[in-house]
Amino acid sequence: YEGTYEKVLIYVGLGYNNLSTNLLKNLSDMQEGVLPGTASNCAIVALCHNTATPGDYETDNPPQLIRVLRGPGGKPVLDTLKSYDNMVRSPSKESLRTALQDIRSLFPSRSYGMLFSSHGTGWIPAGYVSGSEASSIRQWARSEEVRDSGVIWPATKAIGNQYDGSAKYARWLELDDFVDAIPMKLDYLILDACLMGTVEVAWAVRDVCRYLVASPTEILTDGMIYDTLSWDMLSGAQADLRTYCEEYFAYYDNETGSRRSGTVALVDCSKLDQLADAFAPIVDAHREAISGCLTHAQRYYYSSSSLRFYYDLRDFAVCLGATDAELARLDAALAAAIPYHAETPNFFDLPLERCCGLSVYIPDPFRVKLNTYYSTLGWNQAVRLVE
Repeated sequence: YEGTYEKVLIYVGLGYNNLSTNLLKNLSDMQEGVLPGTASNCAIVALCHNTATPGDYETDNPPQLIRVLRGPGGKPVLDTLKSYDNMVRSPSKESLRTALQDIRSLFPSRSYGMLFSSHGTGWIPAGYVSGSEASSIRQWARSEEVRDSGVIWPATKAIGNQYDGSAKYARWLELDDFVDAIPMKLDYLILDACLMGTVEVAWAVRDVCRYLVASPTEILTDGMIYDTLSWDMLSGAQADLRTYCEEYFAYYDNETGSRRSGTVALVDCSKLDQLADAFAPIVDAHREAISGCLTHAQRYYYSSSSLRFYYDLRDFAVCLGATDAELARLDAALAAAIPYHAETPNFFDLPLERCCGLSVYIPDPFRVKLNTYYSTLGWNQAVRLVE
């Protein structure tokens, strides 16, 4: 195909961690889809970083830039375009930017979309887990009673990390660095990583993507849907993000037991200003009620989760005591900003009863460091949760 591509789907799978096997399966599932051939005006390009063998976090295995296409005879082909032999860490701003700039040079396109798959912890800064606030059960409440209850939940994927020798030494990619690494405007960004369906994340990525697909809860290691990905993203004039979200939800909603656990939201990032405009006056008018909402608002973390920062945005407004008029304005803004969201009845042992699709942080007086960091986020500057 001579000249500019019409649509390029970028898959970034950073799996130099315990997700390596899952991410390789994602790449395999992707090949079951309707793949473009070499003559197509669409392309699928993958940046993959996996361990040489599962559980080996010491052997170097360089990230690869791979084109996924339909070859002669209809067989799927993985064409390795480049091996980043000197890229020691893939989840870094420099590494990700280098690879994405290479993709832009090799595949100049009118439209780009990206699916990013790895671990994720929402907007939380790298290293906070090991901070001094972490000693309090209130902060990181993987309490002994819960840990010893004998319940073993399915594994989830926790934006992007890499194990350095062992899982104890995980190096994370900061959200700001992730955003800064993206050199092109994306039509959509799909975050196949835990807890990324936060209003703070949506606000942070709004300048690099029009639409965001993410989950306000964690995501089981099966991840998002890959066998229909190419069809949903490339077959029509526009990416069919709603159908993609519906397929994702149906997959988890049809599971049984604790595996019937999944949430998804489609966010129109161009409508987030109106959401902030509707939410800020509620915060301002009911500020004295904020800390009381920590125990009452719909949460998005289950009983033994150590990441206890995520609450439903609308239910937080209800808990604050928003008036009917304030809620009506907020609901109109939510309807515009979140064209689709869906939740299974529970996520593990957490009932999902009052969900609007996006989570939000509720400032906790016991989390001084985290609150200080939060005050710097763009969303907070728009709504002044932390003054």
